[in-house]
Amino acid sequence: MLPMDEIEPGLMVTHKATGFRYSVVDHEDDEVLLSPEQSGLQDLTVALALFQAEFVSSERFRGTGGRRGGKGKGKRRAAPAAQAPTGPKCRGKIKKMVRDRGFGFIRGEDGKEVFFHRSGLNAAEYDGLNEGDAVEYVVQEGPRGARAENVKAAGSEGAPA
Repeated sequence: MLPMDEIEPGLMVTHKATGFRYSVVDHEDDEVLLSPEQSGLQDLTVALALFQAEFVSSERFRGTGGRRGGKGKGKRRAAPAAQAPTGPKCRGKIKKMVRDRGFGFIRGEDGKEVFFHRSGLNAAEYDGLNEGDAVEYVVQEGPRGARAENVKAAGSEGAPA
């Protein structure tokens, strides 16, 4: 678990499950704003407790003692309209939302269920989703299997209601 005194702007962190790397942009008492190192991902806001449990300092992997290692790019932020993740575009309905833990499951039109996490979409979109809502998403394979990214309400792009 990352101690509070280590969480500061510029800290490079890695998500334990996905291996994606982020830099801390800002933090408050109960949440942390992260900017992804990889292109095609959006900035994300993570609850502090989840951040401390799910992320590790990237510098620990490098074995460096400095605050930053590798490419010192400063406070780089991803563009708000970053490229969508690559993979098959699918449609389905929200089967279950687990709001207190920040994830849910979608049953695709093909009958397959896929996991999604609030980090795969912006906070306003996550908050607007409810069980039974029709959605569009991109399936990406991660270390723990298929995962829905870039989840959006299907009606938000002119789909029939």
